[in-house]
Amino acid sequence: MIIKVPKVNQIGSMKYTVGIEDYLRCDNAWKAYFNERTNEIIIDSQVTGNMRDRSYMHEVIHQIDVNYGCGLSEEVIDRLANGFCEYLFNNLGIELDWSDVDLPD
Repeated sequence: MIIKVPKVNQIGSMKYTVGIEDYLRCDNAWKAYFNERTNEIIIDSQVTGNMRDRSYMHEVIHQIDVNYGCGLSEEVIDRLANGFCEYLFNNLGIELDWSDVDLPD
C-alpha cells in the first residue's frame, strides 16, 4: 500500500510543514529535524529510501511527544520510530510516496 507523505502533519492542534532541504546532514550532522519554533519537519535531501522514511517517522514521534507531553528521550524516540517502521513497512507492506513534499531547487 502506498501512502503519500502530507505537506503538513497535524497531530492534535499542532501543524507542521514537511520539507526537504540540501546540506542539512553536512552542516549539522542531522538526517532530519523537528522544529517547534518554525513548525517544521525537515529531512536532508541526501537521505533517501528507507533512511528517509525512518527519519521522517522519528520526527513524527517527536511531534507526538511534544503534543502529548510524554517526555520521551531521544533514544526512546529512535527505538519507537524503528519499531513502527519495521511493523508498517516490513509487515504491512506500506511504502511512503514523497511526491507531494516540496524538494529543494
